[in-house]
Amino acid sequence: MILFVDIDGTIRDYEQGFIPSAGEGLKKAAESGHTLILSTGRTIGMIPYDVPLELFHGMICGGGCYVKYGDKLLKNEHIPNDITAKYRRAFEEKAVPYEIECIDGLYFRENMAHIIKNLFLGGDLPFEKRSRGAQSERIRTEGHSLDVFDEKGFSATKLAFCLTHEQFEEFSVPESDGLALIHFTDDYDDYDHCELIRSDCDKGCAVRLMLSELGLDRADAAAFGDSSNDLAMMAACGTSVCMGNAPDDIKAHAGYVTEKHTDDGFYKALVKLGFIG
Repeated sequence: MILFVDIDGTIRDYEQGFIPSAGEGLKKAAESGHTLILSTGRTIGMIPYDVPLELFHGMICGGGCYVKYGDKLLKNEHIPNDITAKYRRAFEEKAVPYEIECIDGLYFRENMAHIIKNLFLGGDLPFEKRSRGAQSERIRTEGHSLDVFDEKGFSATKLAFCLTHEQFEEFSVPESDGLALIHFTDDYDDYDHCELIRSDCDKGCAVRLMLSELGLDRADAAAFGDSSNDLAMMAACGTSVCMGNAPDDIKAHAGYVTEKHTDDGFYKALVKLGFIG
């Protein structure tokens, strides 16, 4: 079997960091002959150091914009520069906190950097007093200003931004822009946390590309996730597992609901479904 595994809320917790039992489960799954594919909305530069990349045979990053198996790059797509500029103008006009994510770099508006720092990096706490999760996030999520993005002439893989609830109600994405809106329902703060990626680059498209490359069928694939950006991945796999910490509307789409990620849900699902002994 080929196992597509999400990061946040599945094998990792923002406070606790990487779940130890998840690491044990991944090792046992690899030893049992399963192919492991990391499948995350994060770009490579945002994957925390506590996630053991060496256990995975390939990766899907940026919500499906970047697909790699072994040393072979299968996909690396970007948002067209004119579309990126359009949304940047709109964000700047209303001082919306946002960041531009490239495959290996992050470029922040100052107010977005402040939100990320306080939500995920421990705020102003001394490093040694931050949560285990915040400590492992710290290095990879250090970013640059938008000026650097402009100077280098980079292209965006993803736009991540925060809207007030009122702004979110009024926000829309024209189909002609070729973008998909991902809305995260987690109650982080008073914002609606959103992402824009290419509409042809969700995790489901990436899963199908990977299966085609390896000559496998959806019956040979299992997906593990917890959020709205995992739904397409779940639909593309014959077996779909949702974590117990996921919202009810996400659970409704899964073939099997396991325990919360912090209650060893990933490991227990591997055992329950017979992927490991």
